[in-house]
Amino acid sequence: MHPAAAYAATASDYICATFRALAEALIPDGTASSVYGDVEAAGAVALCVHEYMIWELDHSLSLMQGLYLSVVPLSGPTVGLLNCGAVQFVASGQNRSGIDYSFWPVSPFASLHPVDRIRVLAMLEQTDLDLGVLPPPYQRDGGLVRFIIDFLNRQILFGNYSEWSAYGSTRLQTPVRRRLEGFPAGWIQAEYPGVAPGYRALCGNVLTIVRQEGGSSIVCS
Repeated sequence: MHPAAAYAATASDYICATFRALAEALIPDGTASSVYGDVEAAGAVALCVHEYMIWELDHSLSLMQGLYLSVVPLSGPTVGLLNCGAVQFVASGQNRSGIDYSFWPVSPFASLHPVDRIRVLAMLEQTDLDLGVLPPPYQRDGGLVRFIIDFLNRQILFGNYSEWSAYGSTRLQTPVRRRLEGFPAGWIQAEYPGVAPGYRALCGNVLTIVRQEGGSSIVCS
């Protein structure tokens, strides 16, 4: 098994359930009319965007550690942030819908109605909660909290409408090892026809990207 796929397989139920709940709240299934078919009606969970979020948070963001920027795995701390927010949200009586208490021990955020999950995100973005009880690196750092909530909103959309869903069995490998196994569902939803052959050359960037043994190199024509 490729290290990336093995890594993804170790993500806890706590992490997976919380990111599934986030994806479901932001882009739910069935948002399109049934006349368009199953592909157009597929939400972020159906397209495995929650897996994309876990991967991106653990491999793509850097924080200052001492004098240097370092990539820091943030899926776990971010799940802690969302669940701390959900607990404070419920404790303050702000929830408007019922709570699935059978799911509360796994993920307080996921136990909320999708509309209340959105309201938790708004509360976090406004830093309208006790920042002192949040997990590091978010503890007492309102700026970082606002940044990550904005990142979550944008990245869910990016994952949904990018080519992610078409990578299929290779989606959890490193980017240079991913291969398109079909036409992306998000492109169909957005009515994007796909990459235009020769477009790079038309813009004056005549080059070829050669991929081999997990690496890549650019060959200029």
